Amino acid sequence: MPSRFNLFQSNHTQRIDLDADLLKSMLVLGAVIEARDAYTGGHTWRVAQYSKLLARQAGLSTSEIFLAGLGGFVHDLGKVGIPDQVLNKADRLSDEEFALIKTHPQIGNTLLAAHPLGPLVLDAVTHHHERLDGQGYPTGTPADVLSIFPRIVAVADSFDALTSSRPYRQGISKTAAFKILDELCGSQLDGTLVDHLHALDGKGELDHTLGHSDEGRPLANCPMDGPIIALPRHKNSGDTIYCHACHGLYRLHLAKGTYELESLQQQRFDLQPEIDLDQLSDFARRAPRKLDLARPGD
Repeated sequence: MPSRFNLFQSNHTQRIDLDADLLKSMLVLGAVIEARDAYTGGHTWRVAQYSKLLARQAGLSTSEIFLAGLGGFVHDLGKVGIPDQVLNKADRLSDEEFALIKTHPQIGNTLLAAHPLGPLVLDAVTHHHERLDGQGYPTGTPADVLSIFPRIVAVADSFDALTSSRPYRQGISKTAAFKILDELCGSQLDGTLVDHLHALDGKGELDHTLGHSDEGRPLANCPMDGPIIALPRHKNSGDTIYCHACHGLYRLHLAKGTYELESLQQQRFDLQPEIDLDQLSDFARRAPRKLDLARPGD
C-alpha cells in the first residue's frame, strides 16, 4: 500500500488494494473508543453511517464514500488518550477538562501515523473539529482548505451529538438539531453538506440510523442514564446486558419493535463493555477491495 496519496487534489488516480486484515485492525481501534466511552453507545457507527450517506448525496465516488464512512468510524480514536474521569464524566466538563478533550484529534493523528492504512483517514481524524472560520482545533486551519472528508465527518458528528442523549441532557429532536446546524453554516460547518443532510432527511434516509447502534438495532434505554446502550448483534431477547455507565445488569426484552430493559437489581464493577466483532466483520465485508485515489505530485 502506498504511504502517500492526495485526495481531491489531482485528476490522476492510483488504484490500491485494500487489505482486509489491516482494515479490521483499524476498525477494532475505533471500537475500542466505543467500549471506553460509557455514554455514547453507537456513536462511531452512526457517524460512519451519516458520513457515508452525506458522501453519496454529495455525488462522491464509491471509493470516496467508503473513505468517508471509515473516517467517521474512527474519527474519535484519539480519545483513547483521554483519562476515564474526563471521558466518562457524568456532568458538563470544566474548561480544563475540555482542554484535555480537545487534544484527541492530535492524539489520533499520532496513533494513526503508525498504521499502514492511516493515510486513508488521517485528514478526517485530525481535522474533524476544524471550522470554516479557522476557529477550530487542533490547528485552526480553515476547513474549506482541507479535503471534504473532515467537513463531512464534522456535520455527521455534530448532528449525532445534538440528537444523542447524555447523562446531563436529553438528545434534541431532528427539527431542533437542524435549526442549530443551519445557524452554524458558514462559520463552523459546510453549508452545502448541511443542505445535503436536509435532503437525506427529506427522503427518510436518516431514520434508520438515528437512535440506533446498528442496522435494525435501536439503542436500549437504561433506566438510570437514558438511551445509551448499544446492543451487540449476538444479544437477543432474554439475554443479560450490562450498562457501562451505571454498572447495572439488565434482562433484555424485545417489545413492539424496540428493546426494553428489566433491572436484575445487581451492579457489577468487574465487567467490561463488549466489542461487536460481527458489526466490524460486516463493515469489512462490505468494503471495496480496491480504492481509486489521487496520486501525489500530479
